Amino acid sequence: MTQYRIILADDHQFLLEGVLAILKEQSSLNVVATAQNGFELIDAVTKHRPDLVILDMNMPGYDGLQSLDRIKKDFPKTKVLVLSNYSQPELVNEVRSKNAEGYLVKNSSAAELTGAIAAILSGKTHYPDSRRLQAVKEDSFFFDDFLKKYQLTKREVEIIKLVCGEMSNKDMANALFLSELTIKTHRRNILRKLDIKNTAGLVLFAKENRLI
Repeated sequence: MTQYRIILADDHQFLLEGVLAILKEQSSLNVVATAQNGFELIDAVTKHRPDLVILDMNMPGYDGLQSLDRIKKDFPKTKVLVLSNYSQPELVNEVRSKNAEGYLVKNSSAAELTGAIAAILSGKTHYPDSRRLQAVKEDSFFFDDFLKKYQLTKREVEIIKLVCGEMSNKDMANALFLSELTIKTHRRNILRKLDIKNTAGLVLFAKENRLI
């Protein structure tokens, strides 16, 4: 029987031990190392050249996305399954764009985890059904990450939503108790930050990122 070399990376010891216990029940899976930060992970991947890395999204040192970039650049044969607390489509799409083989939300069952691993090791990918993904909520931790990524403010996101609702500058100014000049300035800044040319592009951005 083929044995696959696995590395687990998670900075929460409890979760690390839980996943480790699940994988130990699979005779075809050999956990060759664990890591609790990005630096330990890259060292372990360099040493063991695993078939699969099960990667926590939030870790000290290199975070999950930085670690994913390093692995795919330096160890392209190593497959990666990302584990995350977040099911927002923006994050899932970013992970997919970085060529990870899979994405799994941490509240998934043991059967879903082993099924995802089996699919990836057989050459497939494993991503959540888009119907199970959630739009960005403004009180979520990920919303702050979303703002930082695009250098947007909450006010600018509010204006993006109103623009997509086909409100005029005058109507937005009245609704937000701002001047039309301020609205125009916000709109100009939004297009510049997102490198978008026009309203149609802004609507597309909002849809892709589930703002509307």
